[in-house]
Amino acid sequence: MTMTRDAKFYFANLGADIARCAAAAVNGDAERYAASLRRAHLTLGHLHHAGRPEAYEEGLLLMRALEYAREDMRLETFTQQLNALLLPISQRVLAV
Repeated sequence: MTMTRDAKFYFANLGADIARCAAAAVNGDAERYAASLRRAHLTLGHLHHAGRPEAYEEGLLLMRALEYAREDMRLETFTQQLNALLLPISQRVLAV
């Protein structure tokens, strides 16, 4: 079975990558944060080539929001808002 990966798929994966970054930052795990951030950048690259420039732009905004939340020590709030954003997207991706 061939799986077509589209912008929804990559955006949902980017959200998971960013959520892992936030969790690692909350736990003070710099190594896990760096690994998750590398994975997020790779996923963002896939999203860039998925043919939906608006999804890529939203992905860039998520990456920036993560950094702002990390700098301001508001990662718990960021994580709650990220989960609220990603839950509907993830449900649509899994329903396909």
